[in-house]
Amino acid sequence: MKAKRSIAVLLVAAAAMLGAIATVFAGGLTRSGAGGAAMAAPFRTGEKLFYQVGWMSMTQAATAELSVLPRLDFYGHNAWHFQAVAHTQDPLRYVMILDDQFDSYADARSLVTRQYEMYLNEQGKKATKKFALNEGRPGSDKVSAPAGTRDPLAVLYALRANDWQRRPEMLSPVYDGTHFYQMMAHIEAAHDSVIVPAGTFNAMRIGANVSSRDSGASMQFTIWLANDPARTPVEVDADVPVGTVRGVLVRVQ
Repeated sequence: MKAKRSIAVLLVAAAAMLGAIATVFAGGLTRSGAGGAAMAAPFRTGEKLFYQVGWMSMTQAATAELSVLPRLDFYGHNAWHFQAVAHTQDPLRYVMILDDQFDSYADARSLVTRQYEMYLNEQGKKATKKFALNEGRPGSDKVSAPAGTRDPLAVLYALRANDWQRRPEMLSPVYDGTHFYQMMAHIEAAHDSVIVPAGTFNAMRIGANVSSRDSGASMQFTIWLANDPARTPVEVDADVPVGTVRGVLVRVQ
């Protein structure tokens, strides 16, 4: 079951973007003033992105849907609410039935995670896990995390929000609900032509090295962000211990 869980996390992370990373967020996002105002972000409330995820030789191993839900006052903090829903597909579903949902509540100014939630439905077994980072909160497990830590969803949106022309590198700690990781992301190319089911895009290519704080093992990710106002993630490729994973954009709503 541990191997299946690892595959599930990586499939979702690839479709949603990366699967974790760390050190201190040194790049810096475009921030608004104090007082809880939201940052100037390329994404907006109501955005939904649909992905097809391939694993090894299976081009349709899973699907993932990423949503930006309305911002809210989250226990006194102005926060973005990001959500990812993932399902395995046939033929993988014959051996691994996964229907998972992940919710991220990230600070509206810095996109640092306030709370990360996992609603797992795997092989007929359901589980709910809620992690409050560095804060005590009813119904959630308090996790002591390095300053600036984000969950995999918050990292994706932080990568979109980063000004890559001014800050070609970005560092961030990441917590996936089980382990801490370190990520160093950098721009590899300003213009690539990328063809996915949603169309042909002119996109910047971002490379990321992701290493585990526990074992030191590393993974390589490549993400293509469209050169459009939304910096839409159009493709994510991952070289991970359980094989190669590829997430491609199918539709934008």
